[in-house]
Amino acid sequence: MPDKKFTIYKPVKLWGGITIIAAILVLIIYSIILNWKIHCPNPDLLISISKGASAGSVAYSLKESDCLENESIFKLALTLTMKNRKIIPGRYNFKGITTIWQVVKMITTPSNERVKVTLVEGWNLDRYTAELQDKLKIDSYEFKRLCRDYNFIHALGIDAPSLEGFLFPDTYILTRTYTEEEIVKILVNQFKHNWELVQKHSSIRMNIREMTTLASIIQGEAVYPDEMPIISSVYHNRLNKNMLLQADPTIQYILPGKPRRLYNKHLKIDNPYNTYKYRGLPPGPINNPGLAAMMAAANPKETEYLYFVADGEGRHIFTRTNAEHNEAKIELKRKRRQKRKL
Repeated sequence: MPDKKFTIYKPVKLWGGITIIAAILVLIIYSIILNWKIHCPNPDLLISISKGASAGSVAYSLKESDCLENESIFKLALTLTMKNRKIIPGRYNFKGITTIWQVVKMITTPSNERVKVTLVEGWNLDRYTAELQDKLKIDSYEFKRLCRDYNFIHALGIDAPSLEGFLFPDTYILTRTYTEEEIVKILVNQFKHNWELVQKHSSIRMNIREMTTLASIIQGEAVYPDEMPIISSVYHNRLNKNMLLQADPTIQYILPGKPRRLYNKHLKIDNPYNTYKYRGLPPGPINNPGLAAMMAAANPKETEYLYFVADGEGRHIFTRTNAEHNEAKIELKRKRRQKRKL
């Protein structure tokens, strides 16, 4: 009797095992295809998808734009997700998009689920979080947690205490279904794309963290882009002479709340980001700089300037010595007094 039972259930167990293995293989293939990497050399390029476009025609457009190498993988991804008949016509850009699944998700998501989000140069992590929470209703706690998660940050190839500075400011089209992790990856991928441009044109030897940190300080100081390379030269000159950077934006960064008028007591705060107290660059960026600030950090103008002071109208007066710097401040105070009398 035991032998009979064995012969009855052995084929069932065998087929059950084969079914499980087959299911696992299907899931692995499914995951590989959807996570297949793509890279658009020009993510700002708009790709048009016409009404009634087939999976093949979309794949061809992506390949022609150098965003896709294997058309078959893309078409297979649409088939596996049963979205090959759900392609929505429109004009799409691929900022931060790096996988086949992200492409599929974007071109098959109804327009009312796609949201235009503009993240401004110089905004810090808190401002980013507030804007994304307002536009996409993200979980702000989870977004910030990811941006400060050591393992997650390093898995993205970033060596920094947080992702402050590495979430590129730009205008994005994001879907409401994106998770916090997907949004972070899109912003970081767009940063990496622009970092490649900066590296190609850099005249300075700095690593990604150093360059982005300096760019964030320049972004915090400058109002007009044409002054950025000059401000950059001041900081590079001070670094080369082992002088304190004495950058006011780094003080604003460690003070809670909105930017405020700084007093001597603020300059004495014991914090590694205090460039009035500690030499060299702070531990990481203080905001998310734009491409102009990044380029300025990588290509400072050649000057002998070591100081600058804001003129109260968005620009700065640059000087070479402390004596000249003090004279510039006195002259600015005199002009302000004259204006008040008028």
